[in-house]
Amino acid sequence: MKFVATLTTLLITLTSPLAVFADTADSLAVTGEKPFVLIARLHARPSEVDAVLRLSEAADEAVKASEPGMLLHTFDQDPSDPLGFVWTEVYANSAALAFHLENPPLQKYLADVNPLLDSFTVELYGEVSAEVVNMLRFTGTPTTHFDSKFGYVRDLKP
Repeated sequence: MKFVATLTTLLITLTSPLAVFADTADSLAVTGEKPFVLIARLHARPSEVDAVLRLSEAADEAVKASEPGMLLHTFDQDPSDPLGFVWTEVYANSAALAFHLENPPLQKYLADVNPLLDSFTVELYGEVSAEVVNMLRFTGTPTTHFDSKFGYVRDLKP
């Protein structure tokens, strides 16, 4: 039960704006050293749901085995659209997302799943370095980075 409470606290905290701003304007540069949330929305072609699920499950297992910087990784189905899915991902920092984007299992997943989809978009929430945002956009994936105005990341260590 403690795990569920901790996970709930983590999700609530991390879905809030994450950037911690100092007192001076010069220190507002995003360093990408804090955890942040990525939401990837995808929509399967009607005849491809089973294949999308199979490929996504294999990708999830590969990411779990190879990416310690991925703190949370879930694949959820849209309750109002059986063809819609959402990846919810929490990264330790921008370097973890850079690693994810270059990880061969992810690259294989994207190559295999893309022809089975009608759409694929990414939303970033929190402090993410400009370099990594640009790296993601360079892939051709429509990407929106929501600019954090304030917030914090709670230390969840026992």
